[in-house]
Amino acid sequence: MAIRHLVLMRLKPGVFTPEARKDYESIFAALKAALPEDILDAKVYENMVDRPQNMTVMIEMLLKDEASLPTYLKHPLHQEIGKRYNPFVEAIASFDCEVDVT
Repeated sequence: MAIRHLVLMRLKPGVFTPEARKDYESIFAALKAALPEDILDAKVYENMVDRPQNMTVMIEMLLKDEASLPTYLKHPLHQEIGKRYNPFVEAIASFDCEVDVT
């Protein structure tokens, strides 16, 4: 069964610029291209409502199966974006669930 992998992050103010969004989108497109058997879809969303409890960005991924998650997490491109933006993360949450894609 496929896995829906969600990551929500609150970044420090001013970090998620249009350039940063393009950076995220480029990295996740490159990850999808690098791992086509594991990553079925990857999208980057930006929060549109400014409230204290809201996050800044959400990554939504559809993975082939549970075994695809560690493959993706260990990939050098994932490690690269983590090194670039983790210093600016104020809060992070992830959520993984099985989904039927038939």
